[in-house]
Amino acid sequence: MNFCPDCGSKVALQTVSGDDRQRFVCPGCETTHYQNPNVLVAVYVCVGNQVLWIRRGISPAIGKWAMPGGFMENNETPESAASRELREETGLDIPPEKMMLVSVSSILNMAQTHLVFRCHLDVKPTPVATEEAIECAWFGQDELPWRGLAFPGIEPLVRQVYRWLESGNYGIRVGFIDENGSQYRVYPLSPLANDCEPAAP
Repeated sequence: MNFCPDCGSKVALQTVSGDDRQRFVCPGCETTHYQNPNVLVAVYVCVGNQVLWIRRGISPAIGKWAMPGGFMENNETPESAASRELREETGLDIPPEKMMLVSVSSILNMAQTHLVFRCHLDVKPTPVATEEAIECAWFGQDELPWRGLAFPGIEPLVRQVYRWLESGNYGIRVGFIDENGSQYRVYPLSPLANDCEPAAP
């Protein structure tokens, strides 16, 4: 950030009273501008032991395989964002209430938080290729083109999800990635929570 979006003055990095890190402060209107992580969502659509994958049609990693996903917008829940991204990229209309959390990842050097969901269907729907997803395919663990993953860093989570599909016992994977590597912990879900339905209001 170079200039204040409120008044246009040039901002400067300063340590604000009561804070432990530098912030962009505007000397003109004295506004402190906080920079927060961007939130991205992705979703595993699962039928049996197979997962829906898309081949990316846009940068980065054009032509590589990834999960449907993207940036969360204002005024939507993470589940709604996952549902929207899935619809935009594959044409599949799966309601937000079917989204169940799989992973929370803090990508520290990119100021991003990734929220990954899963949803389970009884029958394979027919996805539609789009500009963002030039091909859609259902892969089991042995069928997935592992060397063609758009983001190789997701491989541990992908393998974990396939193991969960085989066992029927799920968890939530929480951790971070920084310049020194990654650290994750899996919190197992109780059997009752594996197929939970939204609580009545």
